[in-house]
Amino acid sequence: MNTSKQFCISIIIPFYNAESHIKTCLNAFLKQDFNKKFEIILINDGSTDNSINLIKEYNIADLQLHSLDKNSGPGAARNFGLKKAKGDYIYFHDIDDTVDSTILTTLYDSAIKKNCDLVFCDRRYIENSQNQNNNIFFYPTDKFLKNVDIIEEMKKRFYNPLLLLGIFDFTGRLIKRTILVNNKILFEENLRYLEDETFMWDVLSCVNNAFYIHKKLCSFFVHPNVNTALSEGLNRGFNFANFKIVKKHIKNSLEKRGISLFKIKKIEDQAFIFYIISALVSYSRSMLLGKVDKEKSLKIRKKLINDIISDQDVSNSIKNYIRSKNESYLIPKAIAWRLSILLEFACNKRAKEILRIRRKK
Repeated sequence: MNTSKQFCISIIIPFYNAESHIKTCLNAFLKQDFNKKFEIILINDGSTDNSINLIKEYNIADLQLHSLDKNSGPGAARNFGLKKAKGDYIYFHDIDDTVDSTILTTLYDSAIKKNCDLVFCDRRYIENSQNQNNNIFFYPTDKFLKNVDIIEEMKKRFYNPLLLLGIFDFTGRLIKRTILVNNKILFEENLRYLEDETFMWDVLSCVNNAFYIHKKLCSFFVHPNVNTALSEGLNRGFNFANFKIVKKHIKNSLEKRGISLFKIKKIEDQAFIFYIISALVSYSRSMLLGKVDKEKSLKIRKKLINDIISDQDVSNSIKNYIRSKNESYLIPKAIAWRLSILLEFACNKRAKEILRIRRKK
């Protein structure tokens, strides 16, 4: 592999049993109109299918292929890729997503022109060949975010469940590699859920500015019959304590930004309950859709609910939780009252409501 010249972009792609996506993924990057040097780093996360052989059929000069000893999760795979990356900017890509041929040029040119630590675009949500957010964007126009703007985004992240991730999203963005290296930012490998947003919180605590491009240049595919990251994480024994790991990262990020301890306490409590409720509703939705085994999933959710209602940190944080008008009234109440049966009922009810809303679009 030619390493005589610095790469402008390192594209890091973890994969696990992805033989049905390999060709589409690699072809999308081979068709880029980007005329500067970039490298592709593929990390095999313990695949048992034909993925590796399909990749080896390609003759790509600046492609690295690495394999982990065992399936270790996307966090570990991405960390391995970061250690191998040499580009000025990092682009993380999920193997089953796609990108437009102009994405690297558009993002990179803006990053250089604006001298940005982070530059990001919008993405399409494709389900059953339909774009579910056709006219929905993070922001109404291109937007330059200074330090003060980033802090404001961090403050309001957890107060509306319908608010788009925006700057906290993980795909469709370039991150200056020196930001990650100088601040020793890596993924929490113990997390198989929320590891990407936790990583972005760490990143946003260190970037000086960001630029948003009002274009949908990548596509995220919703697979109705495939487990979500949350479902897979819970099925693999996602520990309730992991929510506290995420909470700690958020607290540290806000402290780095110089936000007052009083305000930090409010935000971290809000975040803690927000993620717990989101997990409960998301898993309940997967149960309704039949993505998870019915008998097994009932036991998994019951254990999660028991952990939630018996945890003292949850009891303390729920007192400070501000419910949005766009979310369930019953779920926070059930958590505060420590009523497991009511919480199960409320989660099922909310999951059904969300499915009805999405199917009307």
